[in-house]
Order: sequence, then structure tokens, then C-alpha cells
Amino acid sequence: MNKLYKVLIVDDEMLIRQGIINYIDWEKEGYQIIGEAANGEEALALLEKERPDIIITDIVMPEMDGIELVKIAKEKNPAVNIIILSSFENFDYVRTTFQHGIADYILKPKLNAKELIQTLNNITIGSKEPKQQEIQSIEEQLKKILQGYQPKLSKTQWKKSLPYNQFLLVSIILEQEDSLFKTSLLEEYTKKPDVAVYDISVNEKEFLLLYNFEKYELSSIKKSILHFKDKFMYTNHTWLIAAPFSSLENLQQCYQDHLGKLKHYLFYLPEKKYIIYDQLPHDHESELNFDLNQFIFLFKRKEFDDAFSYLTEHITILRKQYSRDVFEFKSWLENIIFNSIVLLGNMKYEITNLEESKYQYFARINEANDAEEAIAIFHEFLEKVKSIVHLDRDEQSPNMRMLLNYIDSHYAEHLTLKILADHFHFNPSYLSNYFSTHHEEGFSEYLSKVRIKKSMEILETSKVSIAMVSEMVGYSDPSYFCKVFKKSTGLSPSQYRRNSTARNRGSNDEKNSPYHSR
Repeated sequence: MNKLYKVLIVDDEMLIRQGIINYIDWEKEGYQIIGEAANGEEALALLEKERPDIIITDIVMPEMDGIELVKIAKEKNPAVNIIILSSFENFDYVRTTFQHGIADYILKPKLNAKELIQTLNNITIGSKEPKQQEIQSIEEQLKKILQGYQPKLSKTQWKKSLPYNQFLLVSIILEQEDSLFKTSLLEEYTKKPDVAVYDISVNEKEFLLLYNFEKYELSSIKKSILHFKDKFMYTNHTWLIAAPFSSLENLQQCYQDHLGKLKHYLFYLPEKKYIIYDQLPHDHESELNFDLNQFIFLFKRKEFDDAFSYLTEHITILRKQYSRDVFEFKSWLENIIFNSIVLLGNMKYEITNLEESKYQYFARINEANDAEEAIAIFHEFLEKVKSIVHLDRDEQSPNMRMLLNYIDSHYAEHLTLKILADHFHFNPSYLSNYFSTHHEEGFSEYLSKVRIKKSMEILETSKVSIAMVSEMVGYSDPSYFCKVFKKSTGLSPSQYRRNSTARNRGSNDEKNSPYHSR
């Protein structure tokens, strides 16, 4: 009778222990469960008594965790093989156990009978056939490097499987599962000298290939990839080719950083089906950052058209910053949605529907596959906001609209509440109360707002002196004008003009960019 390998199960969750014990016919597979433990201390007691060949242990447990158990168990019995069970969030934690000599690890979400038996057999084969002890799929080893683990194969074994001095990562985002496409692509390189290709895909939607080749083959490989893409153009898959690298130690970094950067480009350029490291479109940079305070300032003054234009202008800039982190881009849109709803609420607008739907907007933006989709959702929100503020504007009384129109036309003149009241035959005191009640701000505040807005337009479009600007908008004292302007905008008129000039220059640079028109 063949030897049964003795197995000890260690996990603080009884259901997991019982599940592992009961869903495999252990003796049929050549193993024997000799015990179970709820923590590291219980496991060490069984280790002394039962001398297991293999320990399968969780990493996060009370009393004594998996890391401490591995360390002590290997000190007491260096021959014992240990398999770690871990969750995705424990990756960094698990990595420290490799220095103590664990045999392997299994992700709990992927734990099943087939996976566990295969892992156990990989370990126990060594005692029967020493030459096969370290044999494991080179592709599986490469996948583990992607996840941050140290490879188990020796340098000799790596050199045998990956003999060349250059590496290239190619990611193909699949529109749908396509086994024929995958097989055809891999077969394309099986007969090529000085090139080895491995499938190291870690999810179903991304066909991830690692090319290993001699340096002089790079140009030929790039051409063959392009040729193959054109051959299968009907598939509508998307190709991302990262920069080559010379050491396998850089595999994880290349996947996370280099390919990650290309995926940012793909988010902003969803129409592109081929993005390669040395032919990236120009990443537009702007000297101007979005000023949330400026947006709030315009919003509070009910200058909604200007506020929305300011948003649209900045979104256009963001849309061209292809290397910008996707999470950062989506978070910016969500932040504007949140602040807009808060502002509308503070300004006494009816926001019940917006409040109820804001989390749906957040979820949809988070799930957006590309910038166009995210921006379309954002514009959908803006249209709802516009309908709310424009409805309020349409509901103004005829008398109020008449007063506002008069102020808008005569702001540059000497204009006081009494002059306005006399013109429309109102009592000044009554007019003051009427204005505040129907417009949520007083006459003086509104007149000042109109004058400052007009002065901003003049500063943006002309080079006349500050004193002249003051006079043009109805202020006889330039120093008082400067004081009011800074109180309203946070900037002096001169500072505002300089910023406006810089903004216009940035806008012109955008228009002159070769990527301005899509």
C-alpha cells in the first residue's frame, strides 16, 4: 500500500476547516487528515504529536497567526511542507512567509478541490521523483511574479524557459472570449527562432502575453504584432504594447506602471484599438488648475452659465490629459456633483430628486468604461441642474425681471436704490424689501455683482487701465472699486487680468495642438 501523506488543517473558521476536510476523498488522493486546529498554538501541539507532512493554514488567526506558525513549525521540522490560504487583501502579508520557506499559497476565493489537490501533488511529487520537485508551469510562476511573489524556480530553470535578454508585455483587451484568436496568436511564434511567448493572463477579459526575445528581434516582433492585429481586425480587440525591459524582476512593475499608463490612455481614447509605448499621442498639459472656489463663487452669484462654461472648459482640458489617473478623473466629476447639490440646497432650490439620484450618478461614473461615457453621465447631471435653476429663473415675477433688466442696462451710471425707486414709482423702503424677498439678495449686492461681472469681462478682453475699468462699470473711486473687486473675487483687478491672460494662452495652445480635433 502506498504511503498516505499526513495533512493538518489550521483555520480559525470551523466551516472552512470542515469544508476542506469533507469536500475531498483524501485517502483516494493519497492523503490522510490527522487533525485540525483553530490557531497556531493548537497546530504546534499537533505538530509535535502527529508529525504531519503538510500543513494547510490560514494566515490571519487569533492567539498565533499563520506567519508565526510557519516560522516556528519550520524551526521544529524543516521538512514539513506548508500551504498558506490567503485573501486578496493579505498579499503583502503573505509575502513575508516565503522567507521562512512555505511551499505554496492558494487564494481563498479560488479554493476548490481540484486546485488544492493539484497544489498538494506538486509538493509531494518531489518525494517520489526528485527531478520533478520544482516543476510547475512556467506560466503559473510568471503569474505569481505579477502578483508580487518570489519565483520558486532556480536561475537555471528560468534560463532554460526564458533564454533571451529582452522582455515585452502585450495586453489584448478582449471584446469577447476568443479561444481561436488566442490559439492562433500563440502558434504564430512557436516556430520563430529567438522568440518565446507565454500566456500569463490573470483575468478573462485581458489576454496577457510575455514575449522573451533577443534585442535585435524587437522591430520584427512589433511588425508581426501589427500584422496579426490587422489580420484579426474584425474581432475589435484592443492592443496595448508596453515598453520592453531587460530583467524579469521588472515584470510586476511593467505590468502595473507601464501597461497601467497605456490603460489610462485607452480610457481617454476608447476609439483607439492599438496603443504602443513609442507612439503615444501628445499629453496636453495646462498651466491652469481647476479652482473650486471660483466655481462656487459663480454658483452662489447665480452666474450659472459662466459656472457651467468654466466646468466645460476644464473638462476639455482633463479629457486631453491622457496619463491622468482614471480614479482621479472620475473622483473629480463626482466631487463636482456633490458640491453642486450642496450649493443648490444651501441656495434653497428644490433638490430632492438630485439627492435621491446622486449615488446612482456616482455608481455609473465609477463603472464607466471610458472618459466619453463618464462625461456623458456628468452632462446628464448638469442638464438636471440647469432645468432646476432655469425653472427658478422663469418663475420670476414680471416686476422683478423689469427691475433686474434696468440694473443690467444702467449699471455704469450713478445708480442708487432711491433712483431706481423713483424711476419705477416705488417707495424706496418697499422696494428694498421687495427686492430682497424676491431675489434672495439686496439691491446693493446685486448691483455690485453686475458691476464686478462686467469689469471681469473688460479685464479679460481689453488692456484699458484699472481706473478706466472702474469708471466704465460705475465706480467713481478706483481704490474703492479695487477693494470691492478683491472682496468679490479674491483677487485684485491686476491679478485677475494676469490670470485671464494665462488662461487664454493655455486655450490657444489647446487649439493649436495637433490633437485638438478628434
